[in-house]
Amino acid sequence: MKDYRIICGDNENVYYNLPHATCIFADPPDNIKLGYDKYIDKVEGYDQKLWDWIHDFRRADIIWWSVNYQHEHIVSDCIHNLTCYPSHEDLQVRKVIWNFDFGQYRTIDLPNDFRPIFRVLTNKKSKLYPDNILVPSARQTKYNDKRAVSKGRVPSDVWKFPRVAGTHAECRTWHPTQHPEALMERIIKFSTKEGDLVIDPFGGSGTTLRVCQKLNRKCIIIEYSEMYCKNISQETGISVEYIK
Repeated sequence: MKDYRIICGDNENVYYNLPHATCIFADPPDNIKLGYDKYIDKVEGYDQKLWDWIHDFRRADIIWWSVNYQHEHIVSDCIHNLTCYPSHEDLQVRKVIWNFDFGQYRTIDLPNDFRPIFRVLTNKKSKLYPDNILVPSARQTKYNDKRAVSKGRVPSDVWKFPRVAGTHAECRTWHPTQHPEALMERIIKFSTKEGDLVIDPFGGSGTTLRVCQKLNRKCIIIEYSEMYCKNISQETGISVEYIK
């Protein structure tokens, strides 16, 4: 198998021909009228689409679902419903809150400064690597407490990373949204070791692939837009495979 693949096509047609992954990271469209290449992100029956994606994209040891806060209750219900299946009794679900340090400005209501990310361990063999993501503790940085563990601590389930804005160097202006690379590094380091396979069924701006190249993880991304795939290919040096 190739270490890195960019597949241009419909993820629902492509996914079942892919190998079992150590980790899946899924960031589906938010259904909030954003303009993507050749379509507007607002469709009827979005709740059912989320259900179908969550049900279909689950052949991995660890799965991450990043969703707009408006759909948090739907995704939570879908994932927890899966735990009722006898064949899925080992599923372990945890929610991480991504807190933006650079949220959008609003005047008529509270601005949204967080995004829920659901983590699912699919079986008893699913392995996490907390020592890969240690951070300095408050005992070390704030209180100079001699009881602090010198190597740091595992971060809590609230993660602070700035939203990628148009003025940021890592922004891909040709795509309307993207997760910060630092956030993706933490997810991938936490969920995998070098050489493991990560699949992203919503390739978007290619962040998952770029981070996997940096961290020496294998990666397959699926993206519907030919333009996005070509841009990712130019950045990463990986040829596009077209599968319809």
